[in-house]
Amino acid sequence: MFEIFKILFKERYKDPTLQLMLPVILVGYVFIPAFLEKGNFEPYSLVVAYIPLINLSETVTFSLALRNIIFVLGDHLTNGSIVSFLMMPIKRIRFFAYSYILDVVLPYLFWLISNTFYLLDINMINSLTITLMLSYTAGYFFSTSVILFYTLLLRSNGASTLASLFTLGSIFIVGGFGNYTLIESNSSFLALTSFMNPYPIILAYSFDPSYALLNYLIDGVIIDGFLAITLFFTSLIIFYRIEV
Repeated sequence: MFEIFKILFKERYKDPTLQLMLPVILVGYVFIPAFLEKGNFEPYSLVVAYIPLINLSETVTFSLALRNIIFVLGDHLTNGSIVSFLMMPIKRIRFFAYSYILDVVLPYLFWLISNTFYLLDINMINSLTITLMLSYTAGYFFSTSVILFYTLLLRSNGASTLASLFTLGSIFIVGGFGNYTLIESNSSFLALTSFMNPYPIILAYSFDPSYALLNYLIDGVIIDGFLAITLFFTSLIIFYRIEV
């Protein structure tokens, strides 16, 4: 069974993927010290430095997972080459698990390990950075679960890409504006909408680290986690029943 795992690994991380990806993830943390002011991290600046698209490491990690899911696994489904893999001596559930580990979990581990070592090196492990890491983790697995679901459901690279980016973009943008409005009105509905875009709440939390805002962030992480798990098992059922 390990031989099949090696085949899948080489397919997804053949040269020069790792040689390019790992240095970019490491260099991406240059944006964090770029927000230094008077030799110290301003909390709100640290939050801005961790927002996806600004934080290059997070963006590259997510992009790699998207590429693996849609343009490797999804491509096999689109052109029918998945049949050759399913004819190997491996159960569908194990094949799905191997693919998920390589497509989603491994890029996340690259980010998590490098980010943790970086924060330890600059002595910045605190409640704010832990909150940022938890929020990104929950959002990452929710987002990749959405992409995986669309990839297996639509079985078209173009349609999966458009559906995934439209869904995630809409959630992130609407959630950003919505959460900002709810913060201003001090509404308890933040507990339900915080999962859509936690960064306005984290930014507000960096200015005023109150327990109420922290509770909203925790609620968002829990909702993201629940949705990610639900979509994961839904995708597993779709893959298990898929006819090739």
